[in-house]
Amino acid sequence: MGSSIAVPAAGLIVGTSFQWVITITKTAAGVATSTFDIAVGTTGSVSDAAVLSFTKPAGTAVADEGIFKLYMTVRSVGAAGTAIGEFEMVHNLAATGHSILPTVAVSTLSGSFVTTTANLIVGVCVTSGASDAITIKLVQSEGYNF
Repeated sequence: MGSSIAVPAAGLIVGTSFQWVITITKTAAGVATSTFDIAVGTTGSVSDAAVLSFTKPAGTAVADEGIFKLYMTVRSVGAAGTAIGEFEMVHNLAATGHSILPTVAVSTLSGSFVTTTANLIVGVCVTSGASDAITIKLVQSEGYNF
């Protein structure tokens, strides 16, 4: 179970896209926010640069299960490449659990990052808040249009 996607030797091009589907449960103890970063680098770890960052809203003290989808599309390439990203969350409860909202959608643009480095890996890093008691149950990763 992992989110890392190795970029082919030809590298990233305009329109290269990535998608992750992650299912996450939380306990009744979890009330903090969590951060979901899409990282690009050569290690496939949290030491890679977070080029897109999304914050899950604070939850409530109720157990819940949700589906989180993250998307990234490369908009420009080179030493100052850019990407656009989308974070989408749906969960079982209408006004409690993962969020007081039944669905969450957040769009963001990256700062510039180098897209021409050899052996790039693109993946998702999750940093849970101090009291966001979450368990990642499933991760599906896909890259296309290389």
